[in-house]
Amino acid sequence: MILRYFTWKEWMLTAFCVVFVIVQAYLDLRIPEYMSVITDAIVDNQDPSVITGYGVQMIACSLLSIAASLLGTMMAVKAATSLCFMIRERLFDKVSQFTPGDVDSFSVDSLITRSTNDVTQVQQFLTRAMQTIILVPIITGWGLIKISGSEWEWTAATVIGVVITVLSITLVIWKTRSGYRRIPILTDRINHYSLEHLTGLRVVRAYNAERFQERKFEEASDDMMYNSMNIWKYSSLTPTLSMGTSNFLMLAIYWVGILLIAGTDDPDHQLVLFSDMIVFSAYAIQILGAFMRLGLMIQFSTRAFASIGRVEELLRYEPVIPDGSYNGTGDGSGSIEFDNVSFTYPGTDVEVLHDISFRIDPGETVAIMGATGSGKSTLVNLIMRLYKCTEGKVTVNGVDVTEYERRSLNSQISFVPQTNTIFTGTIEFNINYGSTAPERDMDDIHMAESIAQASEFIDGLEGNESFQLNEEGRNLSGGQRQRISIARAICKDAPIWILDDPFSALDFITDSRLRSAIKEYRDAPTKIFVAQRVGTVMDSDKIIVLDEGRIVGIGRHEELMKSCKLYREVAESQLTEAA
Repeated sequence: MILRYFTWKEWMLTAFCVVFVIVQAYLDLRIPEYMSVITDAIVDNQDPSVITGYGVQMIACSLLSIAASLLGTMMAVKAATSLCFMIRERLFDKVSQFTPGDVDSFSVDSLITRSTNDVTQVQQFLTRAMQTIILVPIITGWGLIKISGSEWEWTAATVIGVVITVLSITLVIWKTRSGYRRIPILTDRINHYSLEHLTGLRVVRAYNAERFQERKFEEASDDMMYNSMNIWKYSSLTPTLSMGTSNFLMLAIYWVGILLIAGTDDPDHQLVLFSDMIVFSAYAIQILGAFMRLGLMIQFSTRAFASIGRVEELLRYEPVIPDGSYNGTGDGSGSIEFDNVSFTYPGTDVEVLHDISFRIDPGETVAIMGATGSGKSTLVNLIMRLYKCTEGKVTVNGVDVTEYERRSLNSQISFVPQTNTIFTGTIEFNINYGSTAPERDMDDIHMAESIAQASEFIDGLEGNESFQLNEEGRNLSGGQRQRISIARAICKDAPIWILDDPFSALDFITDSRLRSAIKEYRDAPTKIFVAQRVGTVMDSDKIIVLDEGRIVGIGRHEELMKSCKLYREVAESQLTEAA
């Protein structure tokens, strides 16, 4: 997955990283040679200036190694950051195409974790791996070549040290692999309960259920804590065993060296053995350190691979409703037609809509009424292709909605959802919103505010349209947020308006004024209202009455009062109460 998303930029950065890592490895392996030369110079009682010169060269080599290491790390970080930036963009674009059914396939909390924490894990692993994969083979191979002609006892001690290191790291990886794989899943749970608590905070407090919510969160946190403790219980052994192995290896090399030196009477050979011991110990520690570094990378790769799998799963996911190829507007009239449409939500066998057929002509005002759960919102969701019909088809402007390119279909519709959506930003930003915002000016915004009956309260705010709205518009009332949402739909001025119960938070007077203003709107778009109040819909050109997913009445108010019992009962009840 990682290589597939590399662009020329990442390949260039990786190439520079490889060069700097090779330079670093070369310089690191030169340092023991300087140690040998300096040792020989001291033993031969050479001029102090010569020894000092070697020392300066060794220091310069060390500083250059540090510089190469920093530059290699910088290149690796830039490559990993650039790649993960692109992956995040792809994930965001992918999720933007999701329908509610697609979101349910993953859950909101999982999508958040995959787009943030999992991508971060990929980035951290890639930064470490780009250097380790190159550095370890060079140091190990070159180091083995350098020490291959040394005494076999030293080689045996080094091999034993490497074997102990590999076995200990393998044991730690074996014990922690399942724990690392569980981390993303447990993070999903914590995010889920956090999101649930924050979004439902008012209900939680109203029912004094704080302690109940805390217990659920504590259980998820405890699972994460025990999982992390189990991981670190074994992972903490790695540095301890590594340090201990390094110390014992150094001790073994010097102990063997002393025995070898003591076992010969030739002073020159003793000096050679002493010099070889110094150089061998340096190379041996470098080789051992390379294996430790490789082991740590493999250990962390367990979690990284789990995150890579989750990110890849999301990137490869094909939406339930694939994007169509038609990028036109059909006949552009604003007509809508349902042709024998039935619908069942994924994962259930209960039919929400059954054999729905009707046509909405261009410029008509159509209201959809029915009891809670009768399928009103589902019906308008099918128009916007948020779900796919189980049977039949829905057409907009004479074209099946499944054939539209997503952006083309959305450009035909102004939408006011049942739950108002307010974005952080100014009122102007919230009203003049979307890809066509640059095409509109303040006159269009003021016109939309006036029709939505929002001008009065906006004019009373500090800065008017520049007033800053906080998260979800919590510094406005419910009715004010609803009018902002309606103004947004009017400002877009699409040929089709879908308003899902748009007047629920408005008083009757504001409701009446708003409906009158919309009725007098100059361009007469096709308007679909989902409503509960008879007073809101009685002036509509057509009223569709739903009951348990079926159309039980369709016509004007006067016609339905005569022909539809359900509508008549609702109308008489509401109009009597209003009187």
